[in-house]
Amino acid sequence: MKEFVLYTGCTAPVRLPAYEASVKAVLDKMGVRLIDMKGANCCGAQYVESVNRHAFAAMSGRILALSEKYDRDILAICGACSGSLKWVKYELDKDWKLRDEVNALLADEGLQYTGKTQVKHLLQIFHEDIGYDAIKAAIVKPYSGVRLAAHYGCHVTRPYEIVHVDDPENPTIIDRLIEIAGGTPVDYTGKTRCCGGPMLAMDQSLAVKIGLDKIRNIRTEKADGIVTACVFCDIQLTQVQFGEGVDEKERIPVLTLPQFLGPALGISPEKLGISFNKISPSRIFAGVMEV
Repeated sequence: MKEFVLYTGCTAPVRLPAYEASVKAVLDKMGVRLIDMKGANCCGAQYVESVNRHAFAAMSGRILALSEKYDRDILAICGACSGSLKWVKYELDKDWKLRDEVNALLADEGLQYTGKTQVKHLLQIFHEDIGYDAIKAAIVKPYSGVRLAAHYGCHVTRPYEIVHVDDPENPTIIDRLIEIAGGTPVDYTGKTRCCGGPMLAMDQSLAVKIGLDKIRNIRTEKADGIVTACVFCDIQLTQVQFGEGVDEKERIPVLTLPQFLGPALGISPEKLGISFNKISPSRIFAGVMEV
C-alpha cells in the first residue's frame, strides 16, 4: 500500500471540507493510505509570496521539513499549496544560502529541511501512483451520457519545469479520468485560462468577469458539469454563479475530481460530502449506471 502525508492547506478544511473527505474516501478505495500532517502552517501562497520571498520560503520550508519527520512524500490537494511547496523545494534545493537561512529558523523547533521528500498533487497520484488501468478496473458504476468540462487550475500545471504534473498547454489527466469513468470530456474555449480566483483580493469585479467568461464558454458546449482539481478554482467557479444576473436554472454544478470519481467507484454520496455542494450535481449522478 502506498502512503503519503496529507497536507490539506488552510482553505480546504474551512471552505471546502468535502474535497478533503472525498480525497480520503477515493484514495482509500484505491489502496492509498494517507497520514494527516500534524502542526502544519499556511504555505504562504500568493499573498506572502508576493511580499516577502524569505518569509514565503520559511513557511513552505517548514511544511517540507515537517514531512521529513514522517519519512513520506507529501500529497498537497490544493493547487496553490502544491505549486508553492514545489516552488520552494526547487529554490531550497538549488540555493544553499536560502536553505541555510530557512534551516536556521526551523532549528528553534528541531526541524531541518534536507530535501529527501517530494511533493505531489492529487493528479499525480491518480496518474503516476495508482494508474489509469487500476482506476478503470475499479469502476463499478460507470457514467453514461454525461458531458463534463475539466478545469485544471493555473498553479497545478504551471510552471511545468517545476511542478511536473501535466502539459500546461494541453492537460489531459482529468479528461482521461472523466472518460475512464464513462463520461464524455468536453473541450471549450479558454480551457487552460485562469478562473479569476487570484484576482479576488485586488479586483473583485475583474475576478468575477474572468470566472463568468469561463462558465459561459462551458455552458456554450452544453456541459452537464465542471470537474476541478483545485480548491480555489472550485470555490471561484461556484460562487461566481450566484452573482447578480445569473439565472439559477443556468448554474452548472462544480465537482472536485474525487467527488466525480467516487460514485463510479461505488462510494456513497455521504462519504464524498456531496450535500455540501452549493449547486446540486444530481443531474450528473443521474447518469451513473449499475454494471
